[in-house]
Amino acid sequence: MHGQLIARDGFAQPKAAERVSIQYLRAVAALMVAGVHLQPQLERLDHGGAWPQWLIGGVDIFFVISGFIMWLTTRGRPQTPLVFYRRRFRRIVPLYWLMTAFIVSVLLLAPDLLYSARLDPWHVLASFAFIPYPNPATGLLEPLLIPGWTLNYEMFFYLLFGAALLIPDRGRVIAVSVLLCAIVSLQALNPSPDTLLSFYTSSIILEFLLGIWIGVWHLRERRRPTVHLSLTLLAGGFAAMGVLPTLWPELPRLIGLGLPAAVIVAAALRLEQAGGIPDWRGLRLLGDASYSLYLSHPLVLSAASRIWKQMGLPGIGAPAWTFVPAAMAACVAVAIALYLTVERPLATRRNLRRMPPPGRPAGAGDTGDEHSY
Repeated sequence: MHGQLIARDGFAQPKAAERVSIQYLRAVAALMVAGVHLQPQLERLDHGGAWPQWLIGGVDIFFVISGFIMWLTTRGRPQTPLVFYRRRFRRIVPLYWLMTAFIVSVLLLAPDLLYSARLDPWHVLASFAFIPYPNPATGLLEPLLIPGWTLNYEMFFYLLFGAALLIPDRGRVIAVSVLLCAIVSLQALNPSPDTLLSFYTSSIILEFLLGIWIGVWHLRERRRPTVHLSLTLLAGGFAAMGVLPTLWPELPRLIGLGLPAAVIVAAALRLEQAGGIPDWRGLRLLGDASYSLYLSHPLVLSAASRIWKQMGLPGIGAPAWTFVPAAMAACVAVAIALYLTVERPLATRRNLRRMPPPGRPAGAGDTGDEHSY
């Protein structure tokens, strides 16, 4: 792979931002999550029927990628927990807070425009603070910006992983593994549903650990991958993600969606190493904009279904299915616009502030950390 760095132990250590496969998977994962959230909009347009709920596995792909990137961007690059937390805050928080503030403003000015949000001061504060709190509109532990429930897990993982930076590389992966497994084992206490204990002890947090171990394996694997085997594993991962939760819905999420997500991420990385992934600028841009797409798509889909219904399109011969490509195109367009006008300028200003003086090399943390979600 081009642009590789050689770590002190002799293993190749490419920059995280140069992995086109990860960028593509971000785009695919965000589109999957947007796709699964089409169902309630179609129901509002009086279109019933089954819908591929396994598309929610895009969240699990994101979690595996997050663990992978956190390992890559910290391994062999000493940094304090405080520096790590500051970089994670700058990456995740500004856009999320802006989107949440937008929802609050809509609830204050025109609350009827939002289907699944109610104004509750404690819920608003919890949403900004990344604390799981019952959504007054749904009763679930969801923030105002509903996809933000995954960010509550992300922030919890960052809190634990950042503290583990005090441990040398060789012991860190073991310490994080033991800690996350111990936390999940607390499910044996049978916590009540929709409580903080049940939320944070979900097996879904082990998907971050899968990503970490993929990072360990990926940096040390020396055998040359083949395109055919990588493609087979990639296709098998997506097939398993579609089949396992459908045939065995009682399976823990870690098994039904997490393990297939790990296979997908590992296979995509190997496929890129084998030279089987072309560099498509448009898909790479969508990967860059995946965080904007992930956060903005619920609002775009809600607005799109309202406009669609007010225009009477389902009633004048246009079937509800035509809403799907139109709504997804709107989500992509808004996400790219949001990324280019808000998310990227914010990141650019952060990078300029962190730029070292002339003559001093960039620090270890300045190598692709901006693309970690």
